[in-house]
Amino acid sequence: MESTTTVWLVKPQAPQDAESVAVMRRAIERDGAREGSLIGECLDAARARGLSGEETYVFLAYQALLRLEETHQRHLNLSDIAPFLESVPRPAVTARIAEHVRWLVRSALDLAWRIERAAVEFRRISVGRDSKLKRPVTTLEVWRARHTAAR
Repeated sequence: MESTTTVWLVKPQAPQDAESVAVMRRAIERDGAREGSLIGECLDAARARGLSGEETYVFLAYQALLRLEETHQRHLNLSDIAPFLESVPRPAVTARIAEHVRWLVRSALDLAWRIERAAVEFRRISVGRDSKLKRPVTTLEVWRARHTAAR
């Protein structure tokens, strides 16, 4: 089953005078004051970097275009899988899929945590990191250090 989405957009028109530009600036500032607003985050970042007014609005436009592109790509990806979703039985299969997804996420997070710990350990024992060592550490020394510290 194919569906069609129609979106009606108003053709953008350039501001006619300084007053219409001022109205847009006030609208941007008003929206930027909202909690969790993307505009607010961008304005804060621009101010923290000391960007000029023009640079700030270029930054805002760039961020808006990036988010629009992300949304567009997400829409394309979802429209590709939408036909398959209609054929999936809902309750039982969905619960099993959700459980598998939770398991995969937990496994991925656990693996990422282990890799990060291993990287930290490797960095700690590598040459020049431990002030007591003047040479690379052997595997046996790492094993001994880890097991004697655990006792």
